[in-house]
Amino acid sequence: MKVKPTLINLTVKALAASMGVKIMEVLAKKLVPGYDLYERKGFPESIPIPNIDAARQILTDMNRLELFPDYVNLLIKVQSEGHMGRKYRISYLRDIIKMFAEQGFIYDGINKIFVENPRIRRTRNWGTLRNQEEYIFTFLRLDIVKNSELVRKHPAELIQKTYSDLRDIVDIAIERRNGRVWNWEGDGGLVAFYFSYKNLLAVVSAMEIIHEIFIYNRLFRKLDEPIRVRLAIHNGPCEYSENEEDIKKGETVRKIIEIESGYTKPNSITVSNTVHVTLDTVLADQFKPVEKSGGAKYFYYELQWE
Repeated sequence: MKVKPTLINLTVKALAASMGVKIMEVLAKKLVPGYDLYERKGFPESIPIPNIDAARQILTDMNRLELFPDYVNLLIKVQSEGHMGRKYRISYLRDIIKMFAEQGFIYDGINKIFVENPRIRRTRNWGTLRNQEEYIFTFLRLDIVKNSELVRKHPAELIQKTYSDLRDIVDIAIERRNGRVWNWEGDGGLVAFYFSYKNLLAVVSAMEIIHEIFIYNRLFRKLDEPIRVRLAIHNGPCEYSENEEDIKKGETVRKIIEIESGYTKPNSITVSNTVHVTLDTVLADQFKPVEKSGGAKYFYYELQWE
């Protein structure tokens, strides 16, 4: 993110007033191993660096390395949790967080990071993820059943309109829960959820999608037959990349493709056990065990008539 000078200046002032040079440097080393403040300033170690100069150098370096929000995250952490048994009261911390909000970023207390406010902007990486760094995601995969047959049987214009309608249904469901489409190929795609209660948000999004598609098929469909989908949800580590082909190579993404294609019936949702165990009992009870899952524990949800 681009950090405004006013935010940097306020944080410099807060840092200088809240801790000594040594702890400032210790925090910097958590983000940049081997960081040497004296080397950066060009001071001999025999000469003490004033707090304000140290704070400005460190925060200037963090901003240049695009680590400024991460350093502020550490300041929030040492105030709430402490460092080496000591808590530090960070001056102007509320004002700093407020200025982040004015720049379109809100603090996610669960993941302890700043993420973009979805009401202001929506980017693929939530404004915070870095290429080639690993994070824990919850993925939702959607695929249209027998897409090739639909394309052969119906005019291209109707197919295009139908798939556009489907994309709209997906976008509405995930955007209200801060999910991001990472890949979309017309007949389906991959959605990522990263912060807050990501397993719950992915599951509720999938349930909304399947309900909305049912209504769409009943009332608004363009084709002479209903559109059917398979949805799967799985979580795990994945190295973030702007390159979609790199994303597909990740083990967690390969696994969700396997769950969707191998263990999911049309018009149903399959979730992995690692997602299912985190759900509230009321929601988890809506899912039934998948039979013949090769020893793996998967659970499915589908619309049923009473």
